[in-house]
Amino acid sequence: MCMRIHRSVEVSSDKFFDELRRKVYTTPKSYLDLISLYDKKLALKRDIFQKNKNRLSVGLKKLNDTNAEIAILSENIKEMTPKLEAKNKELEVALVVVNADKEVAAEKEKYVSGEAEIVGKKAAES
Repeated sequence: MCMRIHRSVEVSSDKFFDELRRKVYTTPKSYLDLISLYDKKLALKRDIFQKNKNRLSVGLKKLNDTNAEIAILSENIKEMTPKLEAKNKELEVALVVVNADKEVAAEKEKYVSGEAEIVGKKAAES
């Protein structure tokens, strides 16, 4: 490919000379510069490719790790579901007891506030 490019430059330089009467030389040094430029570009592209490959590899590893963690957490949820249901039932029973106690406390509060009012009136009269 480099040889074909070098040859096409020679042909183009002849056309350039015919049209503008300016000579452009293609030397062995320019051929070596072309090969050197190709090597540099190839190394740059390989480096970019390697970086992208590494980035993709790290991303895939993280996705696989996350999927494994999700599977473990799903199993934990399946195991915990019956326990949570049992706790919810216990909580409902406790809530009924608390509401009953709350009603009793409200009645006692009414009684105590009535007594406090009576005591307050007697204290005010004395």
